[in-house]
Amino acid sequence: MATLLGKFFGDSPKSAETPKAFTIKIDPVKFALSMKPQGTVHVQLESLKQKLTKLSSNVENNLMLSIRASTKQNVTLASSAFKFDEEYIRKGKFEVEYLTLAYASFQKLNEEELKAVQNARMILQELEKLAQFALNIADKTEYVQFANVQELHKDEYGLKPMGDITAEMIKKAVEAFVSGNSKHASETLVMMQEIQDLYDKAELKIKSSVNDQNIINLTGILSILQHVKASADISCAIARHFC
Repeated sequence: MATLLGKFFGDSPKSAETPKAFTIKIDPVKFALSMKPQGTVHVQLESLKQKLTKLSSNVENNLMLSIRASTKQNVTLASSAFKFDEEYIRKGKFEVEYLTLAYASFQKLNEEELKAVQNARMILQELEKLAQFALNIADKTEYVQFANVQELHKDEYGLKPMGDITAEMIKKAVEAFVSGNSKHASETLVMMQEIQDLYDKAELKIKSSVNDQNIINLTGILSILQHVKASADISCAIARHFC
């Protein structure tokens, strides 16, 4: 019977080795969660905003690193994006999730305070998408070939400036929440036009030059372009909450 069940459900693991998915090392006790804010609510929320800003910065950096890795076909650099995500971004997401969920669910915050926590949680969820886009880009490094891989900061489809602008947009969108300055949000939306122009130009170039010999390569490059543009779109989605 055990053999039969094994065929249906798979044999039991031969060892107690920890699956890769559970290698994140965090001690939630250090988050100092409690039913009441430790100190004033204002101090608690400011600390939360600082953690969200740090997470945002890490996501921006990994996005730019992944773009650089793909345009230079640098597999080692692409691998470091996955390590950085595991060591810093996943831990940051874990902590901000716990803090926002506990504050919103178990502390008796007033309407304004609760709104701030809800906004932080909304941004967290968008940053999670951005972090995954960065890894999706890094994943394609081995499969795309750009013409100017030896020239620093140059590629024929404008991905470097797209990445730089997108990273700045993410920074401004989160800063609009952290500082309460709607100007940052408005600037984010304006910058989207630069992204759109660069994307349209790159897409046109790809479609005008595709053939059966390069279609695989150009499909990969187009995918990277779309991931970067989608990342810029997400920054705008965040910014619109604070205009």
